Amino acid sequence: MGTSSRIRSGQVGGIGNGTLKNLKELDSRRSKRASLAASSPATKPVNNSGRSGTTASRVFHTDSESNSEDIAPEIIVWTETMDAMNIDDDSSSGSLSPATEMEDPFTDPDIVQMEIEHNATPPLPRLTPPPPTPTLLIWAPEPELPPEPEQEPESVLEPESKPEPEPVPELESKSVPESNLGLKSTAELEQELEPELVAQQEPKPKEKRQSNSKPQPEPIPEALLESVPESLPEPKQFPDLQQLPEQAPEQKLKLENKPELETELEFKREPGSEPVLQSEPAIEKPVIEQGPSAASSLSAISFVSERSDLSSLPSPSLSSKATTPIDIDSSKEASGPVFRLSQSADTPRRRYDVRPKVSIPPDLPVSEYAMQCIAGAETSRLNPYSLHEEEYLILRDHISHAQVTTYLNIRNGILRLWVRNPQVAVTREEAVGCAKDTRWFDVANVCFDWLVRRGYINFGCVEVRASRKQVNREVPVDAKQKTVVVIGAGMAGLGCARQLEGLFMEYSKKFREKGEMAPRVVVLEGRNRIGGRVYSRAFATIPTEAPEAFRGKRFTAEMGGMIITGFDRGNPLNIIVRGQLSLPYRPLRPDTTLYDSNGKPVDLERDQLVEKLYNDCLDRVSEYKFKQPTSKLIEGNRDLMDEGKDSSAETHKTIRQTEESVAAQPYAPPVSEQNITPQVNLVPVSSDRATGRIHTEPGTPGALKAAYKAKLMGWALKHGVSDDADLDIESATREPNATLGSVTDNVIAQYKDIVDLTAQDYRLMNWHIANLEYSNATNYNQLSLQGWDIDAGNEWEGNHTMVVGGYQSVPRGLMHVPTPLNIRQISPVSRITYASGNSTGAATVECEDGFTIEADYVVNTIPLGVLKHGNVAFNPPLPSWKTDAIQRLGFGVLNKVILVYKEPFWDDDRDIFGLLRNPTNRHSLDQKDYASQRGRFFQWFNVSETSGLPVLLALMAGDAGYDTEQTCNDDLVAEATEMLRNVFGPKVPDPVEAVVTRWASDKFARGSYSSAGPDMKADDYDTMARSIGNLFFAGEHTSGTHPATVHGAYLSGLRAASDVLDALLGPIEVPSPLIIPKETSLSLKRKVANSKDPTKARLEAYEIELWDYIIAQIGLRPIAPTRPAINAYVFYSKAHYEDARKKLEEGRRAGKGKASANEVRVMSAKMWRDTSLEQRKPFMDQADEQKRLYSQALAQFKEHAADWDKKATELKEKYEKEHPCVPTAEELAAIAIALAEKGQRRSRMRVESYAETETSDVEMDLS
Repeated sequence: MGTSSRIRSGQVGGIGNGTLKNLKELDSRRSKRASLAASSPATKPVNNSGRSGTTASRVFHTDSESNSEDIAPEIIVWTETMDAMNIDDDSSSGSLSPATEMEDPFTDPDIVQMEIEHNATPPLPRLTPPPPTPTLLIWAPEPELPPEPEQEPESVLEPESKPEPEPVPELESKSVPESNLGLKSTAELEQELEPELVAQQEPKPKEKRQSNSKPQPEPIPEALLESVPESLPEPKQFPDLQQLPEQAPEQKLKLENKPELETELEFKREPGSEPVLQSEPAIEKPVIEQGPSAASSLSAISFVSERSDLSSLPSPSLSSKATTPIDIDSSKEASGPVFRLSQSADTPRRRYDVRPKVSIPPDLPVSEYAMQCIAGAETSRLNPYSLHEEEYLILRDHISHAQVTTYLNIRNGILRLWVRNPQVAVTREEAVGCAKDTRWFDVANVCFDWLVRRGYINFGCVEVRASRKQVNREVPVDAKQKTVVVIGAGMAGLGCARQLEGLFMEYSKKFREKGEMAPRVVVLEGRNRIGGRVYSRAFATIPTEAPEAFRGKRFTAEMGGMIITGFDRGNPLNIIVRGQLSLPYRPLRPDTTLYDSNGKPVDLERDQLVEKLYNDCLDRVSEYKFKQPTSKLIEGNRDLMDEGKDSSAETHKTIRQTEESVAAQPYAPPVSEQNITPQVNLVPVSSDRATGRIHTEPGTPGALKAAYKAKLMGWALKHGVSDDADLDIESATREPNATLGSVTDNVIAQYKDIVDLTAQDYRLMNWHIANLEYSNATNYNQLSLQGWDIDAGNEWEGNHTMVVGGYQSVPRGLMHVPTPLNIRQISPVSRITYASGNSTGAATVECEDGFTIEADYVVNTIPLGVLKHGNVAFNPPLPSWKTDAIQRLGFGVLNKVILVYKEPFWDDDRDIFGLLRNPTNRHSLDQKDYASQRGRFFQWFNVSETSGLPVLLALMAGDAGYDTEQTCNDDLVAEATEMLRNVFGPKVPDPVEAVVTRWASDKFARGSYSSAGPDMKADDYDTMARSIGNLFFAGEHTSGTHPATVHGAYLSGLRAASDVLDALLGPIEVPSPLIIPKETSLSLKRKVANSKDPTKARLEAYEIELWDYIIAQIGLRPIAPTRPAINAYVFYSKAHYEDARKKLEEGRRAGKGKASANEVRVMSAKMWRDTSLEQRKPFMDQADEQKRLYSQALAQFKEHAADWDKKATELKEKYEKEHPCVPTAEELAAIAIALAEKGQRRSRMRVESYAETETSDVEMDLS
């Protein structure tokens, strides 16, 4: 129960911002739910001596008749340098150690040690490297014979329904030694494969393993062994995400479960021991369906290979042209339909077979439990101290302001269970067990429903199981089954489909009560692969001697989405990548070297000076951005929550009643304006060189005069320019069709009159602008002045990372784990017929190959670029409010040129370097001359550690991204090689392989990702998320908080799944009253009975007398000294606070008001950095003196406290000896009767499982 049942022995306790200590095992039954865990002992990711070579199957298309609507063909040309290389198709994933944590420079180790000794409870430790993961065994299915030419294609998609899982006996088995796997060599496999088509083979049936005999599996035609490196929790066993099939065979593959393999993988957890493997999980083949003929659907193939007919062949270059969707660094959920709430006093109140606090570990200090709960909320995209706006709408009629604290403690406790082990779904009973009083059971139940439906818990690659009571219930033979069709197998589509599968299992009982089977989910994908714009393309080049970490692994490069922008503070990919799939990843080193157009490194000070000026330009134009929307802010009591305590206040006025009573007062604000989050302006302060994103902080945009600010940044003013000189931005913003680019160019031109800007400064400035264009996939003259930074304030925290072996492992995991999704590939959708607003009826989805499927609900994850292009028809046509938003939002293109070399010639200590580009006129000081060239090969990534080969990846941003679509590969490779030789010398060789992306030419993408178009409105992203009848929308273009990101696309899929479930089952049901009044609850009756207990009263009186005696003899216990400020900067900022404020006022522009406290803190920090050591010395001495005095006082306290404790113990023993507390005979008889009654109740209350029963020991009496 509680935490211990969700944490394995020896593993780290979660995936948040620190490891959480392992707790004592309280209940072994909870551990049986950890199915699909690793089936062999943990081993190192590499050095698998027993592994033989494996060959991944691939179909190489050599047709040259590619449809013009499809992606461009791939061209392969061999060079002389290829003689030393092996061309193979081996695929796998590598491993790397996680990054080490940085030490906090403001933390004094001596003081920390003092605090630990004093407080006894150490602070929460930081995240530690995860344990190694076990070896995985995966079988590939056998090929089926292709259909006869005369066979007609099936017109209706009818996969076999999945039977309800049945209980199976536990079979104990040992892990399989690698030496007994019976693997065939690569040569033997190639002899069995057809030369034209490499197909997959189906495993032979395995016999059941006896518990006392050594397992001897049959030889397997093709076994894929994969070692997944360290991860946060100990990973489940799942298929090799890099080797799983993506190309659908020509015949329908039906889901097959080998009966002898259909046993659960269970762990029996004993306190202090490792899990004991009971049995091996079944390996299921994915349900993948394809149209009748792959040859007739060439437009759906992601790439086609063909030979180049170059006229000169002595030293050709290996180049390839691959179109693949680009970095979708995705977003948060966009607001969907109007929130609905079901309230009914007639709803039968649920009864729970669970006790209060059963999910709260009793041996964990309360303060540490509270800290873990708060961290769990922060890791789940929620504010731990306040209600989400939907929670407010649910609870405003049911709880009071004082009761918000208790609710938040319950909610944060549920989130804590999830983040500490996301491999096991949180059950309803566990969630209810986070309540400390039976009166709050219904509140915890409603909270669980909201967290599950909205995708805050139980999402990703986790198995959700029905309760034992529901498993054996038979569904009527004539039960109906609805169909949900998800269009697109990208991150949004796969995330939505996987979430729907889990939600339908969680609420299977509700569907049975309606006389229905749980709906089936069908995914339609136009390509012959999954992942959408997340595409890890395998290289054809494999070195003779692969790196140690990549032996037998897959060598890939990211054609599209590439970087995970931090795991901390709520990124759902943290749960999936580290907590569930345990994928290897590598943090990017942020240090960047910029090389000028002459090949020389740019002076670092000059680079920083120009970057400050660039950030100030964005700061000034940010004054015209859309204002951040406000929301309700209903907070709990932070002090109580930090201590892990619930609120004891009981008021009868609900939140609504309180707000309405306040609004009724004269001159009082209306309800809509009460308890509103304060308006905060976010101003740019720096830019992220790895992603081009702008970092912001609270402040006042454009607060200081331009000349004064330039001097603060370190610029020298031109002769004759005073500190009062300023810029005129208003006139530029009022020009017709004003955009971010037009206004910023005007600001730069005006700054040229205040400070001396050279041609190199302009090249540096335009490098940063190209980086901004990279993050938006378009020229910044096509960005809205008001909405270009609409997602400000929603960034994750932590290191930027890349997945080793391919980011596409994430969508593959969503496809296959825990069970394969029903995906029909090579099925481009041509028409969607749906039921609009008031009409009813099923939807119909038609594909280009003639395939048609009817659905009750359709989730459309088609990219915005395809919607703009009009490839898919809608019947009836989409309403104007939707089509107008489609046209207003921007959708640009970012392309890449990826070069593979035999050996690296660049600096291995840097992951990123940049190249400055000359304008058409080398010495020009006009911004217009830089637009076309600044984004060409402006930034390079060294991705050798994640690709396994010496690889450089160059970005083509802004106008250069569009130019790439029209430029041939050889010209691009030649230009890139010339630029590299300009920096690293003439010895830079030609690449042995090259890949060029062209996303705008891909008919399934039509670009890379969305952006804020010049005419966009503030709510356009939310408009894109709104459903129309039974047609729902998802994708990064529907997320206003995380647009143009992979995580945003995934979160939009969770939001769409929630909307579909609401349409199927209705809103969350909330019983009324939600919280049983104290006077009618059993908890109060027991408390009243205890208060009248004479034994308890006598013991309390005796305790008071005892302590009065001790205090009278030796006084009160000494009080610990308060920790003082020990940072020299703290003393400096206090002494110079007014100086900093006055300094800000000097150069402040009229009408900007007084400087905020945050601006003063920033200025005082800058003043502190500029002070000399001599000026700092008095404050440093003051800090040292405070530290010395505190250490002395703490030592004295410990000495006096120990002496007081010793004397108190002696006096206590003396008092108890002289004045014993003896119960009376009547008290002893009452105690015996109470113990007897308690034993009878315990026997009736024994819980065999958490499944709900018709009766419960907790009776909810509403009378």
